[in-house]
Amino acid sequence: MLDLQPFDDRSPDHLRLVLETSQIGIWELDIHSGKAVRNETHDRIFGYSEPLLEWTYDRFLEHVVDADRSRVDELQKSAIEENREWSFECQIRTAEDRIGWIKGAGRPLQDANGNVVRLIGHVIDISDLKQNEARLRLITDELNHRVRNMLALIKSMVRLSARGATDISSFTQALEDRVGALARSHQLLTGDYSASLKPSAILEAELSALSGFEDQVRMSVNGETHLAASAGQGLALVFHELLTNATKHGALSNDVGHVEVVFEQDADAVVIAWQERGGPPVDQERGSGFGSLLILNALAADGTVEQIFSPDGLECRIMLDVK
Repeated sequence: MLDLQPFDDRSPDHLRLVLETSQIGIWELDIHSGKAVRNETHDRIFGYSEPLLEWTYDRFLEHVVDADRSRVDELQKSAIEENREWSFECQIRTAEDRIGWIKGAGRPLQDANGNVVRLIGHVIDISDLKQNEARLRLITDELNHRVRNMLALIKSMVRLSARGATDISSFTQALEDRVGALARSHQLLTGDYSASLKPSAILEAELSALSGFEDQVRMSVNGETHLAASAGQGLALVFHELLTNATKHGALSNDVGHVEVVFEQDADAVVIAWQERGGPPVDQERGSGFGSLLILNALAADGTVEQIFSPDGLECRIMLDVK
């Protein structure tokens, strides 16, 4: 069992050590003079590398940003009047002209007549905590946005797949494959940022889901950039449909055909040129199927897609806005 010994005469030294090495600013404010004594950490929190000769309540208020100053001052006045704790969070502008966040609390001390004469309290720097909270809110908002976009895409796929399905088995398989394309784009989005959601990486991910066609799909990257989540997910669906159609009806349906894919970028857009050669004659009715409909609509909010059913092979031109 742990034997707890009472503090001895060295207790003040222990307390002083804690205060000097912690990140807590300690202060004591004289109500009548407005002057305060405090430790070195207190002044560092407000951006001073060396302790000031004098600190006052008015100096403190000068550091509080305009939007928070009246609120913090009113809370202090109410705490003194009602003899209760003064607690607040606010933004400050430090002596280094940096915006930060602090959390403070004070307790009134009364004289023999019951009048509040002093406030004692502490202040801590919570800037990192506030930055992390803001980052978490941003991530949460972005996640919600991505989920809504993905659910909208899935809803559209289910509706259109059901319209063109001839039996439950083919409908199920097609829908699973298309949802798989979305999943692969999401995996890229949450993986290594150096490759995430670049158009060529999305095509490589879709190509990896097929077996034996790597040598028949030739890519040339002359320029590209990272895409927004909605554009990346839409492009994954487009590539999935193009590859699926090519293996069933186009240049990848035999051993001699091939697909050339060129990625280029200008100031406003990423341009992707898909060209099939060496496959069977192109059926002009391919342009009326669900796959073609999905290709034309998957990127409606992020760019344009044009398909040309040339006798020599399908050509597809994709333009993705990057502004």
